[in-house]
Amino acid sequence: MTRLFLVKDGENELWVAALVDEDVWTYVGNTGKFHLNEGARHDYYFLNQLQYADIGIAEAKRLIRAGVGMVAEDELPDSVRRWRADTKGMDPEVVFASMAADLA
Repeated sequence: MTRLFLVKDGENELWVAALVDEDVWTYVGNTGKFHLNEGARHDYYFLNQLQYADIGIAEAKRLIRAGVGMVAEDELPDSVRRWRADTKGMDPEVVFASMAADLA
């Protein structure tokens, strides 16, 4: 089962996230892909410090186009380097197709 969320910290929109089975994947604008995010998973299941709003595919696409998930490379160079090296990143269309299949 795949679900999409907008992850926020107060009014700050952080991520477009996909809950795939029990893993949390977040869209990173720098790579154009969803990447496994253990920190977001830990928050979603245990800490609940961030807010998770259910969204649909159209809203996820709109948020991605608006720049949600773009990371400042000068602030998080190690994270961006890891994401760029991640060979398991998922294209948004794969995530969206998985969600659409679950809804069918």
